[in-house]
Amino acid sequence: MPEHSESDNQRALKGDRTLKKVILCIGTLDTKGPELEYVKQLIEQKRGYKALVMDTGSLGTAFFTPDITAEEVAQAAGRTIQEVRDLKEAGPAAKIMTLGAIKIVTTLYRSGKFQGVISIGGGMGSGIASAVMRELPIGMPKFMLSSQKIVQAGIRNYVGTKDIVVMPSVADIAGFNRLTRDALRKSVGALLGMMETAEREVSEKPLVFMTMTGLSTGCGLRVKSFLEDQGFEVAVFHTIGVGGRTFEELIRSYPVKGVVELGLNEIGNELFGGLASAGPNRLEAAGEKGIPQIITPGCIDIINFLAPETLPARYKDRPLCFHNPQATLPRLNAEEFRLVGETVGQKLNLAAGPVRVLIPIRGFSSLDCEGNIFYDPITDRAFIDSLKSSLKETIEVKEVDAHINDVAFADVVANEFIDIIKSR
Repeated sequence: MPEHSESDNQRALKGDRTLKKVILCIGTLDTKGPELEYVKQLIEQKRGYKALVMDTGSLGTAFFTPDITAEEVAQAAGRTIQEVRDLKEAGPAAKIMTLGAIKIVTTLYRSGKFQGVISIGGGMGSGIASAVMRELPIGMPKFMLSSQKIVQAGIRNYVGTKDIVVMPSVADIAGFNRLTRDALRKSVGALLGMMETAEREVSEKPLVFMTMTGLSTGCGLRVKSFLEDQGFEVAVFHTIGVGGRTFEELIRSYPVKGVVELGLNEIGNELFGGLASAGPNRLEAAGEKGIPQIITPGCIDIINFLAPETLPARYKDRPLCFHNPQATLPRLNAEEFRLVGETVGQKLNLAAGPVRVLIPIRGFSSLDCEGNIFYDPITDRAFIDSLKSSLKETIEVKEVDAHINDVAFADVVANEFIDIIKSR
């Protein structure tokens, strides 16, 4: 990995950083130079702040001299800026500049050289900047002002599992007018506000991660309240794809004492083409780290699609819930349930820590209760039997004569969690 050599401007900044918070400003100075210079001026008008500008442009000469030049970014990726400019397609050029920018920024972050980051750009600039921001930890202020292109492309692909604030510029960032100046000023103001409240809260309470969706909220809120009364701090993740990916990622980096799973619908989404997949590694991180787990089949009866037109034809004859205009939920059938049960069992069998499985035999979600549209205990039994036959004997399974959102089941979950932690 090539070492990043500091520019003269960077070295000059060092003596000025003792009292000032430094904001990393990322942009393409060949196409967004005047606008990024305006951002720099806005930041440095605020007493106690300094802008550290990185140029990721690959088309031409920078509008002003940045602290980190495009040449340095290209060199960090093992290329020269001229080699990047000679490429005939924007995509390969952006890939090189992204690699170089990530290497430089991660080195600067590890050295404590900046405390927040802002970017402005169109599709390419935002793509590079968001890739850099996704390498930074949750909690560091991150703000991206971007053109409407990323709204059309899908903000999810830019944000990933990180806390990146995205603001569409409305008018394209192409010169100054009343709309662009307003957007630039508000972007800097928003980031400065984030910087003022960026001190990380320190808690001595043991941390618990819980998953759920709106269909298992009744259980989740009661369990959460009980655990908080017992002195735990509970973080809840909504399992609609990105929620599960974030959950799995943070388990690897946070001191999590235990996990309660009340939302496993992402497993079926991954297996059967739903739009809320968290990827093939869902339900694995806690097991790999040996973290105690309470597992329920919460919401496992459904997979997720968006508006009705996103529903594949093969699901249109199923029981369907039109949860809201952007949430169409088909019910899984018995064959699919059996595969989900096998998959969950195989993943849990790999766990290095204690696992307890609690099954509410009267239904797995608010849709799957007696009298509701997904109520089907025979199909539910296909999942239960498949899971039990797939699990190794050392994993304890309890069937509870209750619905998942019944108070009685929530109390079993809470008490089993306390017991598994004490046993640990």
